[in-house]
Amino acid sequence: MQASDTSAAVDPYQSQWEQYSGQPASPAPTSSQGQTGLQLQLQQPSDPNPSSSNGWETASTTTTTTDPYELQYQQLCNQVSAYSSAPPAQSQTQSQTQASSNSWSPTNGAGYSNQQQPTQQETVMSEPAEAVPSKQEDEEEEDRGDEFLRMVSSEVAYKKLKGENPYALTDIDISLLIQRFLDNIEDATQKNNGKTKGQSKLRGEESPKEERKTILVLGTGWAAHAFVKLASTYDLRIVVVSPVNHFVFTPMLASAAVGTVEYRSMTEPIRVTNPYIDNFVEGRAIGVDVANRKVAVQLTKLSTVTNTFKGIASDAPCRLEPEPVLTNIIYDEESNSIQKDAAAQGAGDVIELSYDHLICTVGTAARSSIVPGAKDYCFNLKTSQDSKRLRTAIGEALEFASRPDVQEYYYAKEEDKIVAQTERQRRVRIAIVGGGPTGVELAGEMSDFFRQICRSSDGAYQHLKDDISIMLIHGGAEVLPAMDEGLRNRALVALDDQGVELRLDTRLKEVGRDYIKIFEKSTGDEETIPVGVTVWAAGNAPVPFVAELLSQLPESAAGPGGRINVDEWLRCPTPTEEGFGSILALGDIACLEAQAKFDSEAKPLPQTAQVAGQQGAFAARLLNRGYDLQTTPPKLPELSAEEGYSILRLWLIARGLEEAPGFSFLSLGLLAYVGQEEALNQVTIGDVPVFNYSGKIAYALWRSVYLAKQASTRNQALIVFDWLRTEAFGRDITRL
Repeated sequence: MQASDTSAAVDPYQSQWEQYSGQPASPAPTSSQGQTGLQLQLQQPSDPNPSSSNGWETASTTTTTTDPYELQYQQLCNQVSAYSSAPPAQSQTQSQTQASSNSWSPTNGAGYSNQQQPTQQETVMSEPAEAVPSKQEDEEEEDRGDEFLRMVSSEVAYKKLKGENPYALTDIDISLLIQRFLDNIEDATQKNNGKTKGQSKLRGEESPKEERKTILVLGTGWAAHAFVKLASTYDLRIVVVSPVNHFVFTPMLASAAVGTVEYRSMTEPIRVTNPYIDNFVEGRAIGVDVANRKVAVQLTKLSTVTNTFKGIASDAPCRLEPEPVLTNIIYDEESNSIQKDAAAQGAGDVIELSYDHLICTVGTAARSSIVPGAKDYCFNLKTSQDSKRLRTAIGEALEFASRPDVQEYYYAKEEDKIVAQTERQRRVRIAIVGGGPTGVELAGEMSDFFRQICRSSDGAYQHLKDDISIMLIHGGAEVLPAMDEGLRNRALVALDDQGVELRLDTRLKEVGRDYIKIFEKSTGDEETIPVGVTVWAAGNAPVPFVAELLSQLPESAAGPGGRINVDEWLRCPTPTEEGFGSILALGDIACLEAQAKFDSEAKPLPQTAQVAGQQGAFAARLLNRGYDLQTTPPKLPELSAEEGYSILRLWLIARGLEEAPGFSFLSLGLLAYVGQEEALNQVTIGDVPVFNYSGKIAYALWRSVYLAKQASTRNQALIVFDWLRTEAFGRDITRL
């Protein structure tokens, strides 16, 4: 008899089954009706029956499934349930009987051997029996079977086996949500502490403290902005140092690069964030003395922008405290590194600032130096200045491609026309390196921009409609690796529908003035592609000041990727015990490991705006409450005989916060815009997924969240106005 050919779809559990059973998985047999399926008698325990001989009664349940590996999982779970609920006392004969009917059979590769016995015809057609395995082989097969049993013996393990998220809504940390709610109530009052004639509402004081700790904040990013916004100027003397005097809403930099919104609509001056900070110093931290608690700051030279104040700003008496000191340490803008040569160009005046607590939130810079030529020829998208430069470059590329030297009608020969067309297409070919949220959102925003300016009705660059192209280069197999698989696939489809050329599994090897070289991992092929503009959105690295700080800290402070290891109160290790707790590292430069509920090991928190913002607010609460950061865990200091219980202290005692809790990150999900009014939403509460969505409704949620997260009501009004203006009149292409 010749068996008929049957085809089956590849099952995702087949490889795991074969790996842990040691045998090839048995295919699903064909039933008498011609349908593929399995019908097995599963032994399930029932209520004890005193009349039976062993006190248990066997119930037969017939289960039909079309997936043999799914059925094997059901069998295993059923047997585990039977074993866990069976009475402990059994006779030897009963135990042997149960073992013979329900025991693991590694030699047949089909799970528990409680299937119906084959008929005589099936026995004749079966393959010859294999040789009896040795004792060592039996033990190895038993170990593999036990490991597979553990993998599928719980719902969490089974979800992990299937590649699904193991969390359910019941895993939401309700206590953390309650604490965050109470923290927000405290923040609403505390953030105004000292901002109304120096009064302290929670402490019942009408004037600021005479002696306040000096808090030196480095940076104006997400962590620094959250800290400055919530910090109590009644209790703390706050000095902020940063090369720029404003906070920028970085998720909208891609929108600003094409004119969807304006730069000033998504920025807020740090002095406006908290007008009662003691000072803001426009400069860059270039050195630190951990032992003496001092930071060297290179002031921004006002003459770099205008010569109006040349020679005046540096000579003005009592402009800053303390007085400038002589030092050769300067920050070189060209090499993006700290130099110690007084003859280097760009050196500004250097001062030293003392501190009691240093809040280090200097952030990261583009890691473009790892690719030859990328630092010189790639545009970044980290700051508002980067967005402005990129917007200028896009406008120049459009005008460059519109010049007469690349128009076919100026040439008579056919080959000259082809050369002109090829050069014109190169000038408006945009290459984006990096498939993360920044790269994907920039590709979507550029696609919208080019579609608007090239539309046939009133587009200003209709003649370039067939020439403009966008290329997205990513080293992984999928874009947006932090999102779930369904959203990643949707992003690929959306970008492809808009005409974005996707180069996945591709590494950037070199960047030139008018070309890039890429390397395709799967084939090993190298290709040189002519481009007009190249944007780097592939990765970041800590700024040079972090290395300067790490050089004075113990070796245990050095984390992966040049980051600083911190404990759960965001304190980094210090050389002496007296200095412990004086330096807090927040945001992208901090490496804090956290272990999720169902993960086997702890992982560093991601370098995202969510993490940085929550860490900044957490650090502000630590200092507002007056915890002693030298102790572990930090505790409220003992009250002196003259001091009484303030409202804030009573509030903390009522909440059981005499000891400071550690930082806990509460993720609220991920958002990404992919163009054509379509967005991707991955909403979570902590590690628990709530819903994933894509499309127009997701786009409305994306805009709503970005609007709600703006720094102030002023920014929200300006953003809404920009969106309405863009919708009614299009994006502005004026080059100023």
